[in-house]
Amino acid sequence: MSDNWVVQNLQNALNTWNEKLAEVWQLLTMSPKSFKGGGIWKVILNINGAVQAIGLALLVLFFLVGMARTSASLDEVKRPEHALKLFIRFAIPL
Repeated sequence: MSDNWVVQNLQNALNTWNEKLAEVWQLLTMSPKSFKGGGIWKVILNINGAVQAIGLALLVLFFLVGMARTSASLDEVKRPEHALKLFIRFAIPL
């Protein structure tokens, strides 16, 4: 190394910059499964499953409420065009 303190300071600054940039790059390219042992990823998967379960339950609930509002009796649901309409209304959100 040079005995000049300006050159030494610049080299130290560049070395620190390169080390920190390498750490940032390592964090950006790391997969979620390997980040901190994968604990955070497991929590996210559990939350995702819970949200899906709630969403499907609400879908069924709203479908049944909509079916009850549009149908005066079960005889209407037996008609093919009405049953197809109800099936399409149920399948679209999926």
